[in-house]
Amino acid sequence: MKQSKLQQFFKTPGPPDETDKRQENPNKPTEELHEVTEVQTGINPDSRANLGSDKNSKNYDQDMISLGEESGSSTESSESEESDSDDECVDERMNVKAKPKKKKTHYKHKFNSDWLSDKDLQKWIRKDEKDSTRFMCLVCNKSYIGGKTHALRHSKNKFHVKNFEAKQHTTDLANLCSSNVEFKKSVMLQKSVENAELKLSGFIAEHNLPFTVMEHLPGLLKNVFPDSVIAGKITCGRDKTRNIIVKKLALDADQALSEKLQKCKFSILLDESTDKSVVKSMAVVARFWCPQLKRVCDRLLGLVEVPSATAQIMKGEVDKLLSVRNIPKENCIGFGWDNASVNMREVTGLKALVKIDNLYVIVVGCVCHSLALCASNASKEIPLEFDEFVRDVYNYIQHSPKRIAAYAEFQGITDTKNHRLLKVCDVRWLSLESVVMRILEQWRALKV
Repeated sequence: MKQSKLQQFFKTPGPPDETDKRQENPNKPTEELHEVTEVQTGINPDSRANLGSDKNSKNYDQDMISLGEESGSSTESSESEESDSDDECVDERMNVKAKPKKKKTHYKHKFNSDWLSDKDLQKWIRKDEKDSTRFMCLVCNKSYIGGKTHALRHSKNKFHVKNFEAKQHTTDLANLCSSNVEFKKSVMLQKSVENAELKLSGFIAEHNLPFTVMEHLPGLLKNVFPDSVIAGKITCGRDKTRNIIVKKLALDADQALSEKLQKCKFSILLDESTDKSVVKSMAVVARFWCPQLKRVCDRLLGLVEVPSATAQIMKGEVDKLLSVRNIPKENCIGFGWDNASVNMREVTGLKALVKIDNLYVIVVGCVCHSLALCASNASKEIPLEFDEFVRDVYNYIQHSPKRIAAYAEFQGITDTKNHRLLKVCDVRWLSLESVVMRILEQWRALKV
């Protein structure tokens, strides 16, 4: 029995054939098969008794054959009609186009820079440079697509957690190299700032400037050089400048001077303080030849406090100063001081004590002191009127503002240099010469 096109399209089997039923149930009685045939052909089962009242099997079989032929023809016609209708339905269904389904719109998440500050993501997430819609996992060394939810989900992945724990116990070579480079740069910058502060402090000490200058100089440098990182990091006030000079520059200078005096010959110059102070001090200056500068240099070796100006105390302080610096006494070939009796006595003076250690040491008195004594004794032959005149001229003009203004006017009239008059100093014996020379220079204005 042929299947319709509709049954073939939906792949549904048609009604079983009579021969198929016989093959499936070969032992089934023929009466049941006749009943099935009768149902298919449309014959009422009750009519079977009327047809076979004579109980003649041959007539019954012939009648059934004729009825089967009629029913077969009728069923074939009905099946053909059904198949035609089914084919028309299939054709209509195949011709009708299926409505397209609406596609869901998927939005791609772009990498957000705020993820780098998230405590759950910042240690391993980075932006994928090739694709802005993906993020890079530094732990897994892979690129993933998605938003923050996908990133958090990836952070809980077993593979990611295992790699993350393993990386915590290892050191990244790139991070190590970058940290070393940054550390070296910071160290070099710190050294440059320290050198700048040392040079500024040395400038203050060299030119004898007050420490209060450093309260304003670093700020001035920042304004003058705004693009300089070194100038911006200088923090050197007056207290720090004083500590740098006393604890750094002074120690380095003393060390360099000691090393030079340990290798070369030198002489020592001594002088006691003459100011009005409670504690007396003695200045010790070393004079030597400097091969680097190629000239004779004078350097302060020390400023020693002495309780009393005796020869024994001064000699002991000088020896102590040399021993502390590891300077051999044999390198000292000469001494120089003023012509005071405590220094120049032949038996108990400082000169005699020095020659005990080195018999061939050269001792020279102060030439200026000797020359001043000679000039002072020579000036006694000059009449006192000249000395009084020099003093009176200074006191008459310089102690009155009115006279100073008039004297300046007279200097302009006589075309004289605008110089002030000098005062005679009682301590500096040779100052009288410069006072007399200034009066002679201003004599034309003084006469007017």
